[in-house]
Amino acid sequence: MKKNALTMDHTKSSVCNQRGAALLITLLIVSILTGLAVDFAYEVYIGTSSLSNWSNAQKASLTAKSGQALASNLLKEMKNLPPTSQSEALLPIEKSFGENTIVTVKLEDEEAKFNINSIVFSNGKPDNDALVALQNLLENLKINPDIRLYIADWIDSDSAGGYEDNAKDAPLWSLEELKFIKGIDKEIYDKISPYLTVFGSGKININTAKLPVLYSLVKSEQLAKQIIYLRESEPFKDINNIKIPEINSIVTNIQSKTSQVKFTDKSSNFRVTATATVDEITRAIESVTDTSMNIHFWREG
Repeated sequence: MKKNALTMDHTKSSVCNQRGAALLITLLIVSILTGLAVDFAYEVYIGTSSLSNWSNAQKASLTAKSGQALASNLLKEMKNLPPTSQSEALLPIEKSFGENTIVTVKLEDEEAKFNINSIVFSNGKPDNDALVALQNLLENLKINPDIRLYIADWIDSDSAGGYEDNAKDAPLWSLEELKFIKGIDKEIYDKISPYLTVFGSGKININTAKLPVLYSLVKSEQLAKQIIYLRESEPFKDINNIKIPEINSIVTNIQSKTSQVKFTDKSSNFRVTATATVDEITRAIESVTDTSMNIHFWREG
């Protein structure tokens, strides 16, 4: 009987141990499955969010392209409009493309700026009159005028200048290339870049250029201010026949030079920035387009 009792006790203990082990295994499995379920739910959430973000990014890119198309239509119309003193031509504008989708379009006149490539002729020789104009611009902005020589040496194909050992010897494609030129640090670049461009023929729009750019040609702050004052009431409609004698005399002298830097009364090159936002996802497209619908620059980001 004692042996049987021991056997029964052992059996009960074994069963309890097995049940305990089974319970532990069950709890372990439940724990693992719970962890897997959480991981799966998280992966699904991340996957869904990524898919949503990708979809919004695609929609934002397409909406930004629609903004560029909107600006192109406006530029096409501007080609037939009379001269204006509005350098941003009724822009920036903001347009809704449905729920949580907005595009903003900004138009910037490139002929209101000084074309830095104009200081060198296409044959690689310096345009001395343009160099003088650039010197005037730099002096007006309180920047070392010697920088004009470093820029010219960077662009021209004549290596005799010696200012830059590793010069590009070609026109600039982007203003950001100025950062590689001797004497131009971030502070100077930020100060001068709003008044410079690398696009267009070199002509400066007398109706839209800001004071430092006007000063580069007329070299008189008083005269530059007078031009700005007069054009606000009525834009200059014929650059070759300005009714104010003092201005007409100076402009005629500028126009008679062989320099690439001259005045014009109407712009044809514009920088278009279209920024679209869809549910906090933003995409921007920047281009430089002329009124004949030629695209000279395109960047998406």
